[in-house]
Amino acid sequence: MSDTIKPNIAGLIQAGWERNAYLACGTLITYEYFLQLPAEVEFFWKQRWSLAKCLFLWSRYYSLGYNISNAVIFMQPEPSFKLYVVAVALVVIMMNSPSDLTDLTIGNTFFHWQNTGASLQVITTHIILELRLYAMYESSRKILALFICLTFGEALAMGLVFGIPNPKLIGTNEPFPGNFICADADPLDGSHWVVYYWAAVLVIEGILLILALYKAWQHRALAGGSGLMQQLTKQSVVYFFTIFWIYVANLILWYINRITLDELGTAFAFVLSSIFANRLLISVRENHYCGATDVDTYLPSVHFMKRTAEHNNGRATANNTIELATFDERLGT
Repeated sequence: MSDTIKPNIAGLIQAGWERNAYLACGTLITYEYFLQLPAEVEFFWKQRWSLAKCLFLWSRYYSLGYNISNAVIFMQPEPSFKLYVVAVALVVIMMNSPSDLTDLTIGNTFFHWQNTGASLQVITTHIILELRLYAMYESSRKILALFICLTFGEALAMGLVFGIPNPKLIGTNEPFPGNFICADADPLDGSHWVVYYWAAVLVIEGILLILALYKAWQHRALAGGSGLMQQLTKQSVVYFFTIFWIYVANLILWYINRITLDELGTAFAFVLSSIFANRLLISVRENHYCGATDVDTYLPSVHFMKRTAEHNNGRATANNTIELATFDERLGT
């Protein structure tokens, strides 16, 4: 009897961890929204429409709604099909398979929506970071081509993982008897599937981390250890390094494949990546419109050495610094 009870107790505890994680992240992104609302109004809503403005507003409000919705779903004490019968019925009708209506569960249905939403958010976040790095590399066409390939490659990988049906995948609202929570897992036969999603995200994040650190190191000697380059290094490490290891943690959790632990790090990966990406855009805008050299934000803006006609060897000078170009300047939007 004890052997039957212990797994259920462990599952209940782990499900509680997941609920607390989603609640904490939902609270965090809501707090961040109101914290940055004055900056949003000043540097985006009051300015002309541009690619940067559209990208920021999409990222900010989509991630806010998406992550709060996730938190609400995971906080349900007994998520059931009945709570979502209208939405599920619409999906079934559009798929022209009403006979499948009674076979659906909120677990499977919810994770179809969550996976699609997660892919949109991750790609949006990476596009923001790639455009920032594109400006750091002075609008290099080679870097632009690399980022285009990375974006399409990432979208393709996500499409394959979530688009190819795998009947062995687990999605349920009752992972253990009496334990009600939306839970998903890779097949129980030891094979892996969703773990490849995190592997693809991790590869992209690793490439962006390397590019950011390379640019920081490249300008380190020219800057003579100035506070400017220290800001660049801090910015790179704070975002890329932190999120990189959050993605590593998610990869490890999915590799272990405990059904009530797989989603433990998911909320942190989505919320923190969104917050950092949006703050990058805010810091660039604040520096651009305020004309400050040091922006008092968690992720300060960055300046680079201005290339002059006298330096045909392409080296930057320490005397002519310019503000990191905004999306409006670089992309002509």
